[in-house]
Amino acid sequence: MARRGKPSSDCQLVGEKSAARLILEARESFNAALAARDMAAIERVLGEDVVLVPGDDAQLIAGRAAQLEAWQSIYDSMDQVHYLRAPARIEVSEDGHLAAETGRWTGGWTSQGMQISYMGRYFAKWRLDELDWKIEAETFVTIKRTGGML
Repeated sequence: MARRGKPSSDCQLVGEKSAARLILEARESFNAALAARDMAAIERVLGEDVVLVPGDDAQLIAGRAAQLEAWQSIYDSMDQVHYLRAPARIEVSEDGHLAAETGRWTGGWTSQGMQISYMGRYFAKWRLDELDWKIEAETFVTIKRTGGML
């Protein structure tokens, strides 16, 4: 079941709380950037060598440039695209340079008379890059897929 309201409202923060809050803010910015199709804002949150493992049988996406290209392709070819990561837990490492984020994700779009929705679980690895937290890796598992002709 998808969460209602602000996705971060019940996220558990473990470890250095101020760092975990910064990661939560970065995730909220990333969600907003996805909703706005703001490629520059998406880019700011991704590490240079970021890896994305899609939740279905799609190929792994390696590197910030490849991920930006994939997002642009999705936005160019699909109507009403929406993706949301709703973090349930963010845990910062003892040294304060890495963090793990887990939660639920939803996504979907309409295209050529079809409405498709996906949902599942995800894991994100964050790394402190000088002063900013960047996504280093995300792995998605699709738990449910719905949709078809409108």
